[in-house]
Amino acid sequence: MRKIEQVLLSFVQDLLKNNTIPVNCITLPCEDYSWLDYGLRATILENHDHEFIQMYFNKIKTNTIYYLKDTLHCTYTILRIPDSPILMICGPVLFEEMSPARLKEVFRKMKIPESQQPVLQGFYLRLTSFPTPTVYNNIFITLGNYIFGENKYEIIYDDFNDMDSWYEIYVHYSNIEDSRMNIRMIEERYAIEAQILDAVARGNESKAINIISKLNGRNLPYRLNSSLRDSKDYAIAFNTLLRKTVEQTGVHPIHIDAHSNQNVKLIEQASSREQCSAIQLQLVRNYCRMVRKYTLKDYSLLTQKIMTYISADLTSDLSLNAMAELLNVNASYLSTLFKREVGIPLTDYVNRQRVEQAKKLLTVTDFPIKSIAEKCGIPDVYYFSRMFKKRTGCTPKAYREQAGWEQRMVANPGTQNDPIY
Repeated sequence: MRKIEQVLLSFVQDLLKNNTIPVNCITLPCEDYSWLDYGLRATILENHDHEFIQMYFNKIKTNTIYYLKDTLHCTYTILRIPDSPILMICGPVLFEEMSPARLKEVFRKMKIPESQQPVLQGFYLRLTSFPTPTVYNNIFITLGNYIFGENKYEIIYDDFNDMDSWYEIYVHYSNIEDSRMNIRMIEERYAIEAQILDAVARGNESKAINIISKLNGRNLPYRLNSSLRDSKDYAIAFNTLLRKTVEQTGVHPIHIDAHSNQNVKLIEQASSREQCSAIQLQLVRNYCRMVRKYTLKDYSLLTQKIMTYISADLTSDLSLNAMAELLNVNASYLSTLFKREVGIPLTDYVNRQRVEQAKKLLTVTDFPIKSIAEKCGIPDVYYFSRMFKKRTGCTPKAYREQAGWEQRMVANPGTQNDPIY
């Protein structure tokens, strides 16, 4: 492991410990696992061993971050330190507040004997509670990007009831007897969803993310025997609500449809309830960004159509006469309408969109500049370079270098060189 990775790993360990989150680095086999739960299992059970936990840790893969949730609502984060047999195990942590009322509810649902409740209550009081898993998870996403490489590691969410085979603690929400609780839970969910949708409609990503943490932290009345299937159904329904909300803001369906369909595929691939929650979080982020980028509700229907055609295909003929013919309107009228509503002539708007697209391609791809010019609808690379410099103050090549392209070239040698323009 490089020195910078060691420093980052130490920083994360200290950060967690300073927030009273246990961090243990172990080498298997480990004879004593009492540190894992503050000795809870050993206190409750006689002659208890940790055979199941040992088997699970033996299967930990490299370049993988595990989020493990047990039936006590505790989450552990586990990863194997690169080039080392050492496992780093962080937790337990909670993503909900265990108030006295909540504890009472948990004990009732888990059928905890009264004699054991003080022990478990003391256990919960020692844990650090996060109001949302987002901040906690982002710590490990950032860590993974540095020590494993961006997009070169896997994240696995495990929701293990079996991990607690040492104690018969199972939660079956389908057996909730109090129908009034069901009603209250549904009402609260609908109220929170309405707040999320309102924030998404405004493109307010930070507010929407903050609100959705309340939704993901709540128990839901399950309709099926499979809690995972129920979570997927909830996520799919939530995606539909978001899709309709974004459409009502004036975002054209062409931008929504493919994205929405891909979301459903992603949800169906989820292997745990935690993954479903993480996907819902990402849905909110993406739809908020879509609203900010594509919302056209303040424009007339004709201008909306023009903007949609432009964003759909920058390589097509987007001249004033071509657009007027396509929309079957007078070119002079179209020009006047567009400038009045958008504030700039149609040609300037098209060129601005082409330059913005070029900036993205220069930053995230290794396409030659001539190819980028063509993909942005300007086959003449020399004209493209002059227009790009006029609008950005630098040539395409200089812009690529300023965006960090030289560093990526070092990491990926052998890439063809661009011509100098």
